[in-house]
Amino acid sequence: DPELNSGYAYVVLACAVFLNFCSWGNNSGFAIYFAYYSTNNVFPNASKLDYAAIGGICFGSAILFGPVINHINGLIGTKRTLMIGNICQFIALLLSSFDSTNRLWQLYLTQGLLQSFGLAFIGLPTFTVLPLWFTNKPMQKNYRIKDRMLTLSQGIATAGTGLGGLVFNLAMQKVLEKHGYRWALRVESFISIFTCTIAILMLKEKKTSKMVEFTFFDKDIFFSPGFRLLVGYIFFSMLGYVVTLYSIANWTIALGYSAKQGSIVAAMTSVGIIFGRPTIGLLCDKFGAVTVSCVVYIVMAIFTFAMWIPSRNYAEAIAFAIINGLLSGTIFVTVATVVVQTIGHRFNKLNVTFCMAFIAFGVSGILSPIIGISLRKPTLSPSQFQNCCIFIGCAYLVAAAVLATMRGYM
Repeated sequence: DPELNSGYAYVVLACAVFLNFCSWGNNSGFAIYFAYYSTNNVFPNASKLDYAAIGGICFGSAILFGPVINHINGLIGTKRTLMIGNICQFIALLLSSFDSTNRLWQLYLTQGLLQSFGLAFIGLPTFTVLPLWFTNKPMQKNYRIKDRMLTLSQGIATAGTGLGGLVFNLAMQKVLEKHGYRWALRVESFISIFTCTIAILMLKEKKTSKMVEFTFFDKDIFFSPGFRLLVGYIFFSMLGYVVTLYSIANWTIALGYSAKQGSIVAAMTSVGIIFGRPTIGLLCDKFGAVTVSCVVYIVMAIFTFAMWIPSRNYAEAIAFAIINGLLSGTIFVTVATVVVQTIGHRFNKLNVTFCMAFIAFGVSGILSPIIGISLRKPTLSPSQFQNCCIFIGCAYLVAAAVLATMRGYM
C-alpha cells in the first residue's frame, strides 16, 4: 500500500492530533473545575464525592457503550460518528454553563453523562484510524524512523491530549478567574467544536476500512488469552492514570498553594505528555510496545512511591507533574499496537477488539475518581493524598506484571 507511512497519512495524523486535543485534552481540563467546585462550594448540596462521580461519569460512562458506538460507526461511517461526538460535547459544555447551582442533577447530566458521550464518539473512532495508515515494516540494517511508525504515530496523535490539557488548564483557569466558571465552559465549548470540525472535514477514511467488522461482539477474540491480558493492562494502568489526573491540582492545594498554582502543576503534566508520548512511541517501535510499557510502569511506580509521597514544595510538585506526563499515559500510546499484536494483524477485527477492550477503560474511568476521593484523608495537609499515592503505585505495578505476562504470551 503506497499510502502507508507517507502522503495523506500525515494529514490524517494531524487530524488525530486535533481530535485528541478537543476530546481527551478537553476532558483533562475537568481538573480545574473539580478544584473550583469543591473549594468554592459552588453547588451547596454537593459533596466532593459527587464531583468525583461526575468526573468518573464524564471519563468512562459512555465508553462502556463502545460496542454500540462501533456498530454506529459501521452504519454511518467514521466522519459522521465523530461529528455526533463533536455536537454532544459542544452541547454538554454549553448547557453546563447554564446549570442551576441548586440542581446538582443537571451537572450530572451535562458535564457528566452528555460530555462522556461526546468523548466516546470522538475518542474511540480516533484510536482505530491510524493503524490503517501506519505500520511497522520489517527491521532493516539501515533503520529509518519512517519505516516503523505504528506506535510513533499514536504517540504523536496522543500528544494532542497534552496540548489540549495545557490550553484547557491554563487558558480556562484565566477565564475562570476573570469571568467565572460559566464563561470558562462557554469558551471551552466553542474552541472544541471549531477545532474538531476542521479535523473531521480534513480526515480521510481509508478504502480498506470497508472490510473492517463493525459488530457488537466477537467470540474468538473475547475468549483468547491475549485479550484477557489486554483488558488487565488497560484496567490497572487507567486506575493509576485517572486517579492522578483528577488529584494532582487538589494535591498542590493541599500542599498550601493556590488554585492557580494547582492549575499550573496540572498543566505541567500536559507539557510532559506533549514531549513524552512521541518519545515513548519512538522507543516502542524500536524495542517493542509491550517491553517498553512494562519498563515505563515499573519506573512510574517507583517515582510515585519515592517522589510523590514525600514531596512537600512547589518545585517538587512541578517536577513530578512533568515526569507523570512523560510516562503515566503510555497506555494511550501503546494500546493500538498491543491490540494489533493481540489480534495477530487481523485488521478486519480491529474495531470490534478496540470497543470490547474499551469497556475496561469505561469501568476504570468511572471507578477511579471515586476511589481517589475515598482514599483521601479528611484533613487538608501535605499527607492528605498519601493513601492515593500508595494505591496508584500498586496499580502501576500490577499493570507492569500483566505486561510481563503478555510479553511471554506473545
